[in-house]
Amino acid sequence: MRTAKIIKLLVILTGFATLATPVCYGQSDVDPDHFGSPNEKPFMQPNAKEGDGAETGKVHFDGTVVLPYNLLCAGKRLSPGRYTVSLRSDGKTGRATLNQKGQSLEIVGGVRVPTHPHARNILLIECLGKIHKLSAIHVKKMELVFDSDPQVEHGSDGKLKRTETLLLTRTSSPT
Repeated sequence: MRTAKIIKLLVILTGFATLATPVCYGQSDVDPDHFGSPNEKPFMQPNAKEGDGAETGKVHFDGTVVLPYNLLCAGKRLSPGRYTVSLRSDGKTGRATLNQKGQSLEIVGGVRVPTHPHARNILLIECLGKIHKLSAIHVKKMELVFDSDPQVEHGSDGKLKRTETLLLTRTSSPT
C-alpha cells in the first residue's frame, strides 16, 4: 500500500512539473535579414574566386620545362627535350607557345583561377599506358586548361589512366 502511495505521488509531481514548466516562443521580425547597427561593416571577401567562371586578369609567364618522354599536344607530337614555354592570357582565354630548336607550337586553352594558388608552376600530363598528353599548365595566377577535368580512370583498353606533373621553371620576372 505504501508503494501505491509513492507511485501516485510521483505521477502527480511529474504532471505538475510538466504543466508548471514555462512556455517560450521565438520572436520573429518583419525584416529578419536586416540587423541595424551603428558599426555595420561588410564581411571581407576573398581576393581570388575559385572555379571555371572566374577571371584571372592579364598574365604573362615565360619559363622552361624538360620533357622526359614524347608528349601529345594539340594533336601534335613533341619530342623529349628542353622547351621554352610562353604563356599569355587576357583573363578568359590563354595561349601557350612551346619552342624547341626553332620550332614552335601554339596552343589555345581555357583560363581558370588555380584551385591551389600556392602550388608550383607545373605542366599537368595525362598518362594512359605509354601515351602522354598535355592536359593543363598551372602557374601562380592562372591555370591554362586543355582537357577540362583530368581524372584517374580506366581507358577503353582497360589500362589505368593517371596524371603526372612536370616542373616549369620561370625565366622572366613576374609581372
